[in-house]
Amino acid sequence: MSRESKIFSVNRKSEVPKRVKEYEAFGWELLSINNLDVSMSRETQNKVYHQLVKFEFEYETLREEQENLYCPKPPFAFSFILFLLLAVLFVIPGILYLILFVFFRVSYKNEYEEYEKKYNLLDEKIRRVCDDSRTVFFSRNE
Repeated sequence: MSRESKIFSVNRKSEVPKRVKEYEAFGWELLSINNLDVSMSRETQNKVYHQLVKFEFEYETLREEQENLYCPKPPFAFSFILFLLLAVLFVIPGILYLILFVFFRVSYKNEYEEYEKKYNLLDEKIRRVCDDSRTVFFSRNE
């Protein structure tokens, strides 16, 4: 029986269990975890191997799209002391500062909500692909 191996890296240790669980849906078995590197292998002489590869390709595409999403940066922090200083020394710039802060804050919230929706949608799609693949993978034993 032939097996194939895969090694991938994660950005944070906390991501390891989730990624391992996702890859297990495609028939991968954990070999080892070395810091942020994860080593896995799977059987290639399996009735549903080609379906698993197809699901894994879709998963990889969705994962890459999710990782490439632009996460908006939060605006500068509001400083009440700076606001008072600007208001006292320069009333107009102080008012402009407040208006800009409110504008950027609203803009940030809108961008972040859109980012969060896209991220959650892709996360849901990834979960569905993993579930579909698990169903196919585990149904081969029956």
